[in-house]
This record gives sequence, structure tokens and C-alpha cells, in this order.
Amino acid sequence: MKNEGVQIAGVTPDLTTEEIRKAKKFSLVKADEILLWLKENPSENWVVLDDLELHNSEIVQHQVQTDAEVGLTKMDVEKAITILQRTI
Repeated sequence: MKNEGVQIAGVTPDLTTEEIRKAKKFSLVKADEILLWLKENPSENWVVLDDLELHNSEIVQHQVQTDAEVGLTKMDVEKAITILQRTI
């Protein structure tokens, strides 16, 4: 990713269980993984880009839910920028 000018600051912890992996129900723990990462890496300015519905009111305020079939669109990017500007 370095060639694309993208730098990864870290990754969320993996809270999935074998049952979750088999059922492919990652959305059950994704919000908790994000919140745990944020607890360990505090930031006022963040956005979540994910095609999963994350079932968490705090995350929803910061999430751009992308379409898994389409991918990231210009409208998604604009929404992400708006979210980042709002949280400054």
C-alpha cells in the first residue's frame, strides 16, 4: 500500500470466534473491535468505511456503509470527508 500513498496506522483486534467465522457473522463483533482499537488509540477524528451493518449507535455516526457489490464510490468518499470535518 505504500506505493499508493496509503499508510496503515494499525489494525483492530480480532474478536471473532470459530462460530462467527463459520457463520460469517463478522458484523457481530466488528463494532467492538473498532471501539477497542479506539480506546487504545484515542482519536476525535475518525471514520469507518465498511460494507457491514455494524449495529452500534456510536459507530453509525462515523460510518460510511459501502456497497459490497460496487465498492467505494465518490459519494462514499464525500460522506467520509464530511464525517471527518464534523468531528474536528
